[in-house]
Amino acid sequence: MQENENLEQKTRVIFLMEKYAHYIFHRFFEKPGRDRALRILYDSGTITQKTFAEKMSIRPSSASDILAKMESEGLITRACHDDDKRNINITLTETGKKITEEVSLKQQSAVKQMMLCLTAEELTTLETLMNKLLADWDYKFGEEAKCCLHEKKRGKEE
Repeated sequence: MQENENLEQKTRVIFLMEKYAHYIFHRFFEKPGRDRALRILYDSGTITQKTFAEKMSIRPSSASDILAKMESEGLITRACHDDDKRNINITLTETGKKITEEVSLKQQSAVKQMMLCLTAEELTTLETLMNKLLADWDYKFGEEAKCCLHEKKRGKEE
């Protein structure tokens, strides 16, 4: 009996995590993928397309698609590397920098609002528990999760 109750509670916690993810990525952050890409470029200055793909943990072809869209929106410039024409340097435009700074301010405000109901002690406890879960999940499912993620991406591309 106790084991079933514990399983039901664990299941409820997982569903709560799903709700939190929904709030974070769909209600408070308009374009999480683009915003993450902008932040990486903002923090990196000028980087190669290969480095960008690595930092985003995506394939070079996916990075190329994302960057092409950002370039068409006037957020970045791409130019061949001086020493090796096969390498492409990516740099944020002034528009890209401005949007990144605006997004950053919105996200900071959202984070403050989202965590307003927690005391400093509760926030520390929550962070500790979440880090414990993540470390365990990375250990247990890290490679498996990466494999499944690549399978999903490959299925979408075909």
